[in-house]
Amino acid sequence: MKRAFVGSCAVILALLCTGCGSGPEVPSTPQGLEEDLIVGVVQDFFQALEAREKVRLERVLHEDATLTRIDVRGAERSVSRSSGSDWISAVSVSGPPLIERMEGAQVEVAENLAQLWAYYTFQIGDSLSHCGYDAFQLVKTGPEGWRILGVTYTIETCP
Repeated sequence: MKRAFVGSCAVILALLCTGCGSGPEVPSTPQGLEEDLIVGVVQDFFQALEAREKVRLERVLHEDATLTRIDVRGAERSVSRSSGSDWISAVSVSGPPLIERMEGAQVEVAENLAQLWAYYTFQIGDSLSHCGYDAFQLVKTGPEGWRILGVTYTIETCP
């Protein structure tokens, strides 16, 4: 009787452990899916910036968005702020591509509020202009999904 019980336990454990260990990757959790969507919005922002596409920039930036620039390259730090619409008008003129690439993005989500923090490099055409850190604040606005409500970024000399 004891032997049958132990055998039954072994079968149950074997069934429970089916799929244990290395196997196919588990799909993203809802939180992971939200993080992917947020990174996608920021990447779309960078692609629209590179192409200087006003309509795409308006789509990813919330109508009340602000952009805050912190330039730390000189002896004194300068801080300036602009509305999203003013910033879009300034960058959506013809000229060389404005290429921003982020590295090591960190995303945090709480309900309808999110932030993305990342190191970035910035090129104007083929020339490296500067590096720094981006802090994006995003809001989930219902059917429109995630939109950028604020961007604060540093402008630093690249290492």
